Amino acid sequence: MNRRILVTLGLAGLLAASAGPASAVEPVVETIPIDVTFSPPLLSAACGFTVQRHVEGSLTVRSFYDGQGALARELTQFHLVETLSANGRSLTGTTSQQILVKVFDDGSYSVAWAGTDFKLAVAGAGIVFGSTGRLLITFTAGNDVIDVRESGPSHADLAAICDALESQAP
Repeated sequence: MNRRILVTLGLAGLLAASAGPASAVEPVVETIPIDVTFSPPLLSAACGFTVQRHVEGSLTVRSFYDGQGALARELTQFHLVETLSANGRSLTGTTSQQILVKVFDDGSYSVAWAGTDFKLAVAGAGIVFGSTGRLLITFTAGNDVIDVRESGPSHADLAAICDALESQAP
């Protein structure tokens, strides 16, 4: 009889100890290298000459699932070095940003960006492009925008970028 009680208590202890970790689902982590060059059409049009943009770095995505296997939230981290070049000149900026997607019980979701998005400085002009802060957009389950909230400074001085990349006569 004592053995039966000990076995029962032992099994109960094992079940209790394993219930917590077994119900937790480990996130799926994926790191994606980024190395792409393209010509941004709006910037090239604003400058009147072709500008190349080179983006290099990594993107790490962590996807968290609930006990039923449905996506509960996703955290994406960008660490990028971005270079604009034209006429033998170049400007380099950085992106260091997190994007958090949360899925709610009703199927709606939010996407929150926090950090710096292509922060670009030009000598003598300071920060001329990019944003720093937080952007939060909430969507319905059908992907319609419910709310947009933004905080932090944003810059887009294309003329300063074009001037810095413009060819100077010798």
